[in-house]
Amino acid sequence: MRLQASLSDSSFLDRWGGPIGLGLTFFMLSYTVGVVPPIMPPLVQEFDSTVGYVQSSLVLMSLVTASFAPTAENVSRRLGRKWVFNGALALFGLGLVLVVLSGDMGLFTLGLAGCTGLAASVLVSTPVALMDGRYQDEVIQKYALLALTLAGVVGSLTGSILGGVLAFHLGWRWPFGLELGLIPIIAVLAWPLLRHQPTSSIVVDWVGGLLSVVGFGCTLVGLSLAADLGWWTPKGSPETQGFWLAPLGISIVPVLLAAGMICLGLLAFWERQRIRRGEESLLRVGVLNRRIYALGLAIGTLHTLLHVGVQFNLFQFIPAVAGLNPVQTSLVVAPLTLAQIGVLVALAKRRPRQPHRSLLQWGLGIKALGILWLWASLKDQLTLISLMPALVVMGLGTGIFATYITSLTFTDTQDNEKAEARGVYRPFQNLGASLGRGILGTLLVGIASVRIVDGILAELGQTLDPAQRRQAIRTLQTALQTLRRSDRQALFTTLPDAVQPALPDILQTAALEAMQHTLLIAFGLCLLCLGLSFWLPKTSKRLEAAIE
Repeated sequence: MRLQASLSDSSFLDRWGGPIGLGLTFFMLSYTVGVVPPIMPPLVQEFDSTVGYVQSSLVLMSLVTASFAPTAENVSRRLGRKWVFNGALALFGLGLVLVVLSGDMGLFTLGLAGCTGLAASVLVSTPVALMDGRYQDEVIQKYALLALTLAGVVGSLTGSILGGVLAFHLGWRWPFGLELGLIPIIAVLAWPLLRHQPTSSIVVDWVGGLLSVVGFGCTLVGLSLAADLGWWTPKGSPETQGFWLAPLGISIVPVLLAAGMICLGLLAFWERQRIRRGEESLLRVGVLNRRIYALGLAIGTLHTLLHVGVQFNLFQFIPAVAGLNPVQTSLVVAPLTLAQIGVLVALAKRRPRQPHRSLLQWGLGIKALGILWLWASLKDQLTLISLMPALVVMGLGTGIFATYITSLTFTDTQDNEKAEARGVYRPFQNLGASLGRGILGTLLVGIASVRIVDGILAELGQTLDPAQRRQAIRTLQTALQTLRRSDRQALFTTLPDAVQPALPDILQTAALEAMQHTLLIAFGLCLLCLGLSFWLPKTSKRLEAAIE
């Protein structure tokens, strides 16, 4: 109570404490997602797990948040934001504690995907609703929402840098442990904005929310685990994997996919019955059932998938070819993020004369040009300076796209649906980010592993039967994803002396070819976004603050 009173007596904290607390909330959420990729190697090693399982935890976390965000907004309005928000902070803290204390992937997933994912559904929508209520002026409100977006960008960048440093020097649990200190600070700072929030009577569709989480969760987790467990025939011996990974002698993947499809079918039937009875359907699907919103959501998520996938691969590729540590690599990749932030800030106040859709398409075109430029920059004599122009161009295109995709997506949403619309949109971007790391990241390591194994065999003048070759590629892929650089170098020193002189060139060529292949895939996805954008409206009545 004394601490709260002291905050009230302070003019600065009384004016800015609440917005700072909401910004720290977005910082904390993005930090949690950003910290997982750099800690994967020690995490996978300690749990004797795979990258696919960790990626599935991230996907499931984003999915839980996206599925329950609108329902959480309804609960916040019905029960009062102050109790629901503080309860979500407590649940988020419990999730972090479970992650820190986890001894296996099960408890880690429960803490990350279950507790923090569910809590994030409240922590995403509430800051947007409170900013809307605090600032009535449209320009000030837009800057306030942009500040939340920038807080999220900085949080993700901080997580990727700090997470890697702490994980390899102190242990992967430390980044989550330090994050616990933000929770009481956020609770104290945000309290003045929460205590006078009104309540309302809204019916919540709990069954629809549960079916959506289970349906989408089983489907996406099944897709994430397919590379590790097999699409139908289980990889490895079914007898040693246990019933849960190989039920009835087949992989768990088709079982998860079938369960997901069944739950999604039940979801469609359930929502149709609610609509016929005149009841509110899933998660107040006023935004989810609208074609423009759904199309913009799909384009934004697809763009995030390719953007984060390329960025994640740069963090894998640059250390492999240049021998940089995580902090040095972050500095090399920083122009991509800095250019994006610069464009977001520069365009925040401008009301362009050109149609918003045309500007968005220009952004996608610039992004595609930057990807091709980066592809052309990957040569045998690679220099880090040669990557900078392409990264800046990609950042410029990303900033332009992010500025206008939100406005076009929200074209047919009402003012009272903004918190819900943003509450759905942001977690779907996290979902796209998780899938980008999983898909493009796995492709990078997989292609590199194939090239390395084939290059070594060619240098030795040997061949392997297909089964042995697949096993060698799978073993190398696991080593590249889980071992430190020094451990990987020690592994390569065990190869025959005859291959050692050519090994640096083999590794360099494999890394370059793998990165080029994934960039071409990202280029194709960018063109797909560009094609889908022609179905968006030409312009929007109101220029919304960017979310990405």
